[in-house]
Parts: sequence; structure tokens; C-alpha cells
Amino acid sequence: MLIKTLTIPPISMDTRHMSLEEPLLLPYPINLPVNAAFKMKLTTLFFSIIGLTTSFTQASTTLTDEGVYKNLTEYVQYAAAAACIDTSKGVKVGYLNSSCVGQACINADADEYVVDVVDSLSNAIIMTDTSEAQIIIAFQGSRSFVDYVVDFSFIPVDYEPYAVKNNLATKEFNADDASVHVGFKTATDNFLKNAVDVLKSLKDEYPDYSVLVTGHSLGGALASLTGVELYLMGFEPTVVTYAAPKVFNKDMVEWVDQVFNTDQYLSDLEAGNVHQIPKGTFSRVTHTKDIVPAVPLVVMGYYHAGVDYYITKEDLPQAMSDVEIRGKFSTLYDVTTLGSYAGSVLKDPIDALKNNTVKWYHRKYFTVVSECHLSDEASN
Repeated sequence: MLIKTLTIPPISMDTRHMSLEEPLLLPYPINLPVNAAFKMKLTTLFFSIIGLTTSFTQASTTLTDEGVYKNLTEYVQYAAAAACIDTSKGVKVGYLNSSCVGQACINADADEYVVDVVDSLSNAIIMTDTSEAQIIIAFQGSRSFVDYVVDFSFIPVDYEPYAVKNNLATKEFNADDASVHVGFKTATDNFLKNAVDVLKSLKDEYPDYSVLVTGHSLGGALASLTGVELYLMGFEPTVVTYAAPKVFNKDMVEWVDQVFNTDQYLSDLEAGNVHQIPKGTFSRVTHTKDIVPAVPLVVMGYYHAGVDYYITKEDLPQAMSDVEIRGKFSTLYDVTTLGSYAGSVLKDPIDALKNNTVKWYHRKYFTVVSECHLSDEASN
């Protein structure tokens, strides 16, 4: 993997716009310790935000389609079930409703069957749902992901798809200057090494089944990259992530949005023509008080792909009226989210990310996602 030079795009101090077009070399060496480098970058961002107006507005509409809301609230349960991997509550091959004692397993539909549990650097469950004619890949999020974000390398690498490198691709990858997060890339490659044979076998057995890839937090990052790899392999996956950090650079985002038809998806959604999450699209769910989707920072060269569904209510339960369609990624959303923690971040950005309040909101996506809960009582 070729490690790319880290860059900081300049943030205009003109309150009318933000400029993100011409990156500048970092004024400090690449081998600076991660936490120190992170603190410098985050502080740089917030001093830039001081010069920005606080009156930014971005077009968004409240979600009104019950079918889409139903999909969002159902798919997160797969991520919640994946949280039970490698715990005392277990997850094992068999019907999901008896696969583990976590609430997400117990409440599962009778037709959802766990085919494989990938227990490695990137834990995931692979399932089938005969009633929905669907193959499901759900990644486990790190139970201490906010700490992981702080401690793990944000270094981007040129993106060489696993599918291309291993002669598995049936579609062309032609994104120029595409790069991705080195840690997420390594973990995704590890997952594919362990799971690709199972996935190909399932697709051969169920050629008409759709493929859903999902996950929360770290799991959302791995779902993002796995969705890209499965697209290249001809699986036509649907990607839905929750609380996912950024994975791609701007060039990679443009390619991902193109192949996952994000512009058409958003246009149909805004026109009221979408009544369930369309197959072969890329969606992500974020939360008004969750700081994790704002990292790695735009000033580090990272962006989001897909259509953003934004939960506006801090606590559970979160109804359909608490979800906004914010569309494609805007840097202003990072300003809004990070700005709500501006005081604590400026004081000590590392401690701010590790703050229990930040962690608590990071878990609240229609349910409590990041732990293997025995009952819904723990959700409140």
C-alpha cells in the first residue's frame, strides 16, 4: 500500500463559503505521534470555525415515508446483533432468534438465519432472510470505538481494491487519485480474505437475493468499504451504515456516488418516489449529537459518500418525524456537529472524544447499538 502525504485543505475565513479545493502540505512531519497530530489538526479546524458564521443553513426535509423508516429501524438491528459477536452472550450459526441471548437476536424474524460468523480483525455475521430474499452482512462496531478513533492512524493510502488485486472483479475500478483510510482498508481486506468464498457460494445458491451490507461505528466504516468491494465483484449491494466515520477521500467519494447512483436516489427520494431503500444504493444514518461521523476531519482529506439520514432527537425513542433527509455530504454538517462540542474540544480534543456523553449519543440509533443488550430496558 502506498501511503499518501497528509494534507490540510484550507478553510476560508470568508463567512460566505468554505474552500476545500487546494490542499496544503502539513507543516509537521508524517511520523508525528498520532494523538499529537490529531490534536493539532482538530485544534486547527476549530480555530478556523471561529471565523465562520453560525447562521449556515442546509436544505433538508423530514422523512415521511414509512417504508424507508421501517428499513432504517430494521437494518440497525442486524448491527445490534453483530455486537454480540465474541461476547459471553455469543452469536452462533443457526436461526438468528435463537443465535444469541441479545435482544436483537431474540426479536429477529423467524426466517433470518446466520450462515457464518467471521470472528477476526473485522467481526461480522453473514445471514440469509428467505422472507425478504436477502443476503445480509452485518459488521460489529468496536465497543470502544471512540478510543479507537483517537488512537488509530488516520493516514490515507492509495486505494487498490481487494477484488482487483485478487482477480475477483467483474467491474472496472477507474477512480483517479482515490484513497481510503489505511486502518479500515486493512480490516476490510482481512474480512474479505475470510468471507469471500462464503459470499460467492451464497450468491450462487441464491442468485435472485439482494445483498445488504450494514454496520455501526467501526462496523459502518467496514460496511462502506466492503460494499465497494462487493460492487466490483458484481454483487450489486445495498449499503446502509450507522454512525460511520469517514473512509474515503473526495475522488473516491465521487466514484462511489456515481456507481451507487446517489444523485438519482436522492432525486427520487426528494420527489417522494422512494418507498423503501432502493437496491444498489448507499445510505448512512447520523445523529445530531454524535461526533464520530465528523471524523476523520475534512481537513485531513476525508469525506462521506451516499445519502445522509439525520436523527434530530438526542434520546430514544426516535420516531420517523425525528429523521431528516440531508442528502449528500456537506462540510457544514461537520461544523454543526463539532461546533456543539466546540468548548470541550478546544480545551482538550482527545478527552472530548473520550467523554462518556459523546459515547452515549454515539450508541443511540433507534436502539442502543454498540452493546449486546439483554432487554430494551437498557435502551432508555
